[in-house]
Amino acid sequence: MSVPHAPGFLLMRRAGGVWGIANGEVEGLARDGAGYRVAAGGEELAADEILGVVTDLRVVPTAPALRRFWPEEPAGMAVHAGVPLVVVDPRRLPAALRCAGAETAGEDETDE
Repeated sequence: MSVPHAPGFLLMRRAGGVWGIANGEVEGLARDGAGYRVAAGGEELAADEILGVVTDLRVVPTAPALRRFWPEEPAGMAVHAGVPLVVVDPRRLPAALRCAGAETAGEDETDE
């Protein structure tokens, strides 16, 4: 569904919301059971559903009021087909999109 380095944004559904990531940042896309794994920024994101790629997404900066209540900084916000969505920066991925276990990847399980 995604063509790496193509213009537009890959839209996905996860954790009850709709998320977008610049299509040029997508390094891979694979089915994972009932969901998907999206490789971006050297990490893997989890998605419940891939909604497609849109080329005409108007991304606006987040309002200061939102930043007070949301500890993670999105790349911006947008509306597509009447649905609000969060556009993520692959260098600052939100916890809701991280694959299970990704937060502990690379940590030693035992000290020997």
